[in-house]
Amino acid sequence: MSRIITSIILLMTMGFCGCGLSRRNTDDIDGGVKTYNSGENSPKVVDSTEIISFEFEVSLYNIVVEEESELVGRNYKLSAVLEDGAVKSKIKWRDRVGAGEEGDFTADISFMTSLQELVSKYNFAQYNGYISKVSGLPDMYGAKIDIAYASGESIYAHNNQDCFIPFEAIEELIELFNK
Repeated sequence: MSRIITSIILLMTMGFCGCGLSRRNTDDIDGGVKTYNSGENSPKVVDSTEIISFEFEVSLYNIVVEEESELVGRNYKLSAVLEDGAVKSKIKWRDRVGAGEEGDFTADISFMTSLQELVSKYNFAQYNGYISKVSGLPDMYGAKIDIAYASGESIYAHNNQDCFIPFEAIEELIELFNK
């Protein structure tokens, strides 16, 4: 009988002090925020102009714009990859209820040149290295860019809560992918 009581007391003590129990990672709880600002050490200038891979995702669910736009209320994913002298591209969008469209197309290398002009015009390199993740969000509500260059340089930034890309840049990117 005393062994049972001793065992119960020992288990209760372990429970109170947390010994032997795994601890929950509080960064993963709803609303937990992880921010990685490696951006301070990430290059803010890209010398290369030859994009070989481009991925862009943006949520326009919560964005407020001065003029009405059919783009608002949608999540967009754009991608383009240079393979064997041709650019394989994709545009996909969906609204809050899951309705949407998807399209694939092949373009010549001038498509990547047009992409680079937009990347330079809106200085996407300024965001390089900034990552912020809020746990528990039901969807992507921000933006993500991932651009690789032939030189080995890259631009990567991600924020799943806030859109850090100017709306004008988003409009121009979507227009380019819809041509």
